Amino acid sequence: MENKKKNNYDKGKGLVTGVEVVNSKSGKETLNLQLDPEKYKKLQDEHERNKRKAARKRVYDNTKQSIKKKIQSSVEGDLPSVDDKDREVKALKLEMQFINVIAMRLIIIIIAVILLVAKRESGISEHDNRELATFPEFSLSAWFDGSFTSGVTDYYTDTIPYRENLLGFSSKFSKLYGLNFKNEDRVVQFGNVGNVETEEFTGTITTTSKLEIFTGTQVVTTPQASETTPSVTTPQSEPGSTTPVTTLPVEDGRLSNGILIVGSGEDVRALEGYGGSFSYGKNYAKFVNKYKQDLGQYVNVYSMCIPTAFAFYCPENLKDNYGDQLDNINNIRSHLDGVIDIDIYSVLEARKNEYIYSRTDHHWQPIAAYYAAKVFADAAQVDYKDISTYEKVVEDDFLGTLYAYSEYDAELKKYPDTFTYYKPWNNSSLKVTYYDTDFKNGERSRLFFKAYQKINLYSSFLGDDKRIAHINNPDCKNGRTLVIFKDSFGNALVPFLTSSFENIYVVDLRYFTPNAIEFCQNVGATDVLFATCMFTCSSQKVNYIENIRVQ
Repeated sequence: MENKKKNNYDKGKGLVTGVEVVNSKSGKETLNLQLDPEKYKKLQDEHERNKRKAARKRVYDNTKQSIKKKIQSSVEGDLPSVDDKDREVKALKLEMQFINVIAMRLIIIIIAVILLVAKRESGISEHDNRELATFPEFSLSAWFDGSFTSGVTDYYTDTIPYRENLLGFSSKFSKLYGLNFKNEDRVVQFGNVGNVETEEFTGTITTTSKLEIFTGTQVVTTPQASETTPSVTTPQSEPGSTTPVTTLPVEDGRLSNGILIVGSGEDVRALEGYGGSFSYGKNYAKFVNKYKQDLGQYVNVYSMCIPTAFAFYCPENLKDNYGDQLDNINNIRSHLDGVIDIDIYSVLEARKNEYIYSRTDHHWQPIAAYYAAKVFADAAQVDYKDISTYEKVVEDDFLGTLYAYSEYDAELKKYPDTFTYYKPWNNSSLKVTYYDTDFKNGERSRLFFKAYQKINLYSSFLGDDKRIAHINNPDCKNGRTLVIFKDSFGNALVPFLTSSFENIYVVDLRYFTPNAIEFCQNVGATDVLFATCMFTCSSQKVNYIENIRVQ
């Protein structure tokens, strides 16, 4: 035993400085080693280093073995299963869907906030050429009948911030498609227009020239109107000014949102292609004839078919692509019976080098209406004032409906129109009353209005089409009462007839609810004039004429 202990002691020599043998009560011996602290610490440190080294070697061996196994499985085709891939793809899709939902909700919230806080559109829409909806006035009756809430809906729908910009962007985007469906009646084509088969008039024209003028006392039944007349400031005019002249375009045209653009520079012009049919023209004549039959021999009925600018300014090499307005006017004339035809085509054609039609708007210039009204006054045998007696009002930078319909063609914008209209010498003495479409709720007003925006300058006279106007001239005592059934072209005629008739009633065919024959009889009409453009005379719009006669 002593030798063994000594051997162990010898092995620990250097670390152990002494050995104490202790006998326990049980007779066993134990050793209490006296260790050198400094050497013991060094031994511990070396042991820890060996442990870390062994651990690093195990990690290295395990990693090496793992890589070897993966390479082995790849070589042997032991790839992840299809189910594992599907699960990964589905998880990725769900993650992307979640991100998309969150992104779209944020976009919707941002747009909603912008629509609520941004300044809303107001006034006249250039794109639609109409006044936008206004916020309705609250009342209990409007609340309970639902008109207030529907009015609020219309207001927020119609006055979206940046409305005009959004419409412009939408139309430009739609041009990426071949066709643009404006409405159920019109398909706008982008690109070249091929030749079309057109109708040609070859018949005989017989017109009525004899007038039966009623000069007796008229019995007139009209609603009472308000006697409040707003004050009107009338500027001085320069009578007898010359009319500007424009060079006719001769270039091939191009299409911009279905609008034909011809010419260039200051002669650039927008045109609406004409495609009226002879069958509608025949119906127009038939419907107007019925008014003469119903009103009798002592009421003079006239037909004025107003050509559009397209009739005079379409380049020769493009005419075969469209219908001919003069041919259809002759077609209409040939079917008139007892109705006095007012031929203004030849008068306007002779003056087509003058500025008689707007270049950016679908209407004629008021000076053209002056020439046309003179033809009518001569046929009706009434007095007619020379243009030199009128007050001339000039508005510059006029960009009209065709500019908007062409989606704001850049060439048209560079060369806007000058819009010139004329106030009659007796403008301040005229008594003008406007009624609703039921010929009720009359309110005294004026003949001329200040347009809200440049695009709406054509509404400078009579203002809104959706009203019935009554113009009374207290200085005229000829007993003649004229009823004008018209579309918007007919508005420009009215100022030039205020000296010719004692009373004038202006009715838009599109917005009229009474029976037309009874209306003419009630107001004591001696003369009835149909004044509509060729688009109305030779399209399904002719049905307005018959509808208001029998309604």
